[in-house]
Amino acid sequence: MCRRKTDKRKNGTGKGKGDKMRSGKRKMFRMGMTFLWKSKMLTFSAFLSIFVACFLSISMFQLSSNVETSIVAGLEAKKGVFDLKITKDEGETFQNEELKELEQDKDVTGYSIGYQTDELSEAFAAGVSDDAINKSLYKYTKDVSGNRIVINDSLARRDNKSTGDSYLIAGKKFQIIEVIKTVSGSDYTMPMVVMELSQLHQLLGHNDPAHVNYILLQCDKEAFENVDYGGGIVHRIKKQYPDFVVSDQGAGEDYYALLRNIKKIFRIFFVVVYMISGLFVANIFLEYIRKYRKDMAVIRTIGGTQEQVQTIFSSMSFVISGCACLAGAMFSALVSGITLNWFNEKVQLFEGSAAINWKMLWFIAVFVFVLFNVLIGIVFSFGQNVLPIQVFEETSSGLKKSSKAHRFQLVRKMFGKEMYFAMKFMSSKLRQNFMMIVIIALITALAYTGQASLKLLKANDNWYNYNLVQGKTAKAEIYNDKPMSVSYAKKIYHRFQPVIGKGYMLYGTFGLNSEDEYDSDLNRFKVSDLETLPQLLNVSIWKNYKTVPKTKRVVMNETVASQCGYQLGDKVTLESDYFGGSRDFVLVELINGKTNWNDEYNIIVDWDNLSEKAASEDNTDRDYIGLWLDGDKELIRDKIQELQIELGSDTSFEWCIYDDVMEESVRICRQWTTSLHVVLVMLLIVSGIGLLNSANGMLLAKEKEYRILRMLGETKKSVHKICWFQVWSYMLSGVVLGALLGMIIVYGIWKGNVITNTPITVEWEYLIGIVMYLFGVSFVLYPTVRKM
Repeated sequence: MCRRKTDKRKNGTGKGKGDKMRSGKRKMFRMGMTFLWKSKMLTFSAFLSIFVACFLSISMFQLSSNVETSIVAGLEAKKGVFDLKITKDEGETFQNEELKELEQDKDVTGYSIGYQTDELSEAFAAGVSDDAINKSLYKYTKDVSGNRIVINDSLARRDNKSTGDSYLIAGKKFQIIEVIKTVSGSDYTMPMVVMELSQLHQLLGHNDPAHVNYILLQCDKEAFENVDYGGGIVHRIKKQYPDFVVSDQGAGEDYYALLRNIKKIFRIFFVVVYMISGLFVANIFLEYIRKYRKDMAVIRTIGGTQEQVQTIFSSMSFVISGCACLAGAMFSALVSGITLNWFNEKVQLFEGSAAINWKMLWFIAVFVFVLFNVLIGIVFSFGQNVLPIQVFEETSSGLKKSSKAHRFQLVRKMFGKEMYFAMKFMSSKLRQNFMMIVIIALITALAYTGQASLKLLKANDNWYNYNLVQGKTAKAEIYNDKPMSVSYAKKIYHRFQPVIGKGYMLYGTFGLNSEDEYDSDLNRFKVSDLETLPQLLNVSIWKNYKTVPKTKRVVMNETVASQCGYQLGDKVTLESDYFGGSRDFVLVELINGKTNWNDEYNIIVDWDNLSEKAASEDNTDRDYIGLWLDGDKELIRDKIQELQIELGSDTSFEWCIYDDVMEESVRICRQWTTSLHVVLVMLLIVSGIGLLNSANGMLLAKEKEYRILRMLGETKKSVHKICWFQVWSYMLSGVVLGALLGMIIVYGIWKGNVITNTPITVEWEYLIGIVMYLFGVSFVLYPTVRKM
């Protein structure tokens, strides 16, 4: 009798192949969730590592985005609402035809004109066509017309003026309607006044009130196309008018370079955070694999495939990383405003309040999610690809006998049995915990390298700035294409006499008649007033120098003197056309050869040695004046700004005040110190939790051994000592390895790059700080140790 076959799928009593696969995946997923739930500490550690990585990554890129927005806004504010500023060589005025050509250019959408001059004794002056374009150049907001003027705060501070006061210029009274703030890095830091164009021409006595020496142009986008191929409005203007000087306000190379550097540094931080957090997560999932190795073997034994085992851990990975990245993104969205504004108050990277870039936030969250899952997938592919029999052999006790049973006998003799047992227990789990030791070593190396490098970088920066001004209050240098006479140099010297103090002045670069014409150290010299010897940072002065007339004194660089065989007090013969032949001098001062910019001080003689003929010749040897000033910085600032007005824009005049330079240096150093500390604190929190998890697992894995020791007569105190020694040995191994790695990195980076006398030494305070932190974290294990 034939029975009728029934199709269970049609009757609903069976399942198809696809249904079975889906059912199997659901079972694997539930098994993965069971593994996560049974290992709460491991799960929490993995979650926290990914959460911190996601939060830090989002915060860093949000900070970078805010910095970029701030820099772009600052660039726009600095350049104003125009694209090009055009002047002529030597400050000449434009012809009407030239202005019309520029105004009617096909790419020009707007323009404004003005006249700048240093002819007024009171201040640098700008006469403007009063419109929005000129207002954006000088940063004023009120309308200037008639006797209404605008001054900057440099002039207001110098002459004690404020808004509403009257101000006398060339005998005419004006009303101050606004005081504008001097922007650091601006071209107009000197005392300046802005007035109506016709008013300025009237003060200067010009017959033609339409005279202008600059024009500001607004251009459309097409004006800057094909610039790399010789196209665009700038190339067109320069080709047509060779004597025009075109300033492209949109270039902003310094700003864009700063932006690129900031982005690069934050990307480096992201890589470091991801690398260390990734190692933590990889270590944690390896611990999962070790913990559930027998379970995987059972699944394989009853017919399970590697793909099914992979599904279990992939589900664990997806759930943990997905929840951590989602939590990190949501937490970032909630607190980014607070944390970024707090961070910006400390490091002052951008102006205003932080704004959240939502697109970037979710992109980073997804990116971190994908990266961690790829990493975990790689860990799984290597970690569980073994045969079941191998798993049981590796996890069965008593199958192997150690061939190194006596390797810790020396430790026992030196430190006692507690240390002996601690090292023995730790070594049996060394392979499993090696990655945690590596992670602690990496964090220690990062902390040590960062802190030590910041210290050396700060020392370098301080020394550089201090040498820049040679230990004085300020430095100023004048470079002029036209020769400056000796009488003019002496006039400048006497002008700054009240604020020179222990400073000095150098003038010109003159030629010597040397046998070796190719040796620049021996064929040129500078002059100064050697009535008082230059008080540089590193000098040796002959004790009898006062007995030598100032015109017979010579100051030499130590390297040059050694090359010629001179010592202090020796007679030095120099020959130059500027002396009118050979002259004998006495070496009264040696300048240390390691002094920065020591080529400026190769040979210095008194300026009264220059012959009248040489002093009157029209040559370019007299194109330099250097001043090192030592006095009240505000008085120095006022005198420098007055000189800047007189020199005008045709002469290169560079100056700096030490306190201003150091203020900026301290601000930058504070930025990177705070940034490094924030990253280190977050990583140390993660490493602390990871350390606790690994150390706790290591102690629990040896719980049976501790009980056996108690049964054999060991006291509770002795067993607790073994536990603490085991934890601390494991922890200190990472610190020692990291310290050695950090020292090697610091030495490799800074060997030959330290310009100060600061030695590259072991920074014990940083290592002690890390050890104290890890010791403090380890005491959280006290409840576990008590159970042993």
